[in-house]
Amino acid sequence: MKIRNKLVGSMLAVTMGVSLTVCGSGFPVMAEEKTEAAEKTEEAEGFPFTLKTKDDAEVTFTHVPEKVLAVNANAGDQLMAMGLGDKIIGRAYTNSKINPKWNDEYEKIANLGDGALSLETILDQEPDFVYGRSSAFSEKNNTTHDTLSQYGIMSLSSIEGYTLGADVEVVYEDFYNLGRIFDMEEKAEQIVNDMKEQIETVEKAVEGTDTVKAFVYDMAQEGGAYTCGDNFTAKLMEHAGGENIFKDMEETWANVSWEEVVERAPEVIVVNNYGDISLEQKMKELKENPALADVPAIKEDRIISVNLCEVFASSMTGDTIEKFAEAFHPECFE
Repeated sequence: MKIRNKLVGSMLAVTMGVSLTVCGSGFPVMAEEKTEAAEKTEEAEGFPFTLKTKDDAEVTFTHVPEKVLAVNANAGDQLMAMGLGDKIIGRAYTNSKINPKWNDEYEKIANLGDGALSLETILDQEPDFVYGRSSAFSEKNNTTHDTLSQYGIMSLSSIEGYTLGADVEVVYEDFYNLGRIFDMEEKAEQIVNDMKEQIETVEKAVEGTDTVKAFVYDMAQEGGAYTCGDNFTAKLMEHAGGENIFKDMEETWANVSWEEVVERAPEVIVVNNYGDISLEQKMKELKENPALADVPAIKEDRIISVNLCEVFASSMTGDTIEKFAEAFHPECFE
């Protein structure tokens, strides 16, 4: 063992001597001839850093991710908007179409499951980053952020999914976070600036109009419907000159009775299009429900639909606000 240590020490000494000789010999060293170690050091600039996410979990990011899992549709949409499709090795919980600009490309990525992934499935893929909604990171599936960190996997929840009363600022923050994580801050800034400009244009178009009352129909429940309360969709409506009739609920999603819907008399109904129940079926449920016959939105046939990803934090947030505004105040867009 001592002999081996002496040999290693001698070899190091010789190597250092050679290095010093070369450096002092006057031979030119090309600037572009960087060592692998130097390249890795440059790639690691800005790392490590820590972000706080769902349940106040703290995740440390040590490098730019190369193998990514997108475990919800809107998370995949954000990654695709950043031009990161080539880094996504698998997707899951794709219960909604994403931005049509890259939906087809996204659907070609390996589908690992129609619901939340288990820890075993995640580990099998050997990712270095998992991005999704808060529902994808749970104690039930042993996939909390802290658990993934213990396996050396970086992860992050899209902010909107776990924030009561989330507004468009959380979308901006999502993109800023991705820009930092992937060392693409200029791209993130461009996406955010374009979105802000679009939203500002819509807000000016509907300025001074009367607020339109709207109801979100997610799915039927016994004696009523599943709808949103004080959540992201409600905030999108407000930017568009509308108001969610159940915005006073201190929950992001909840069941309500048909009697409550009738009492609040929505002028427009927004149907969430996703999952196994077709849009046509949901439309039929609304229009053929005798309890809703006198609701203004039904009587005047003011019903629109959105893909679920459109009302989650995504690249389409500005488009969704514009879509709502056109439905609430068509006279402003003639």
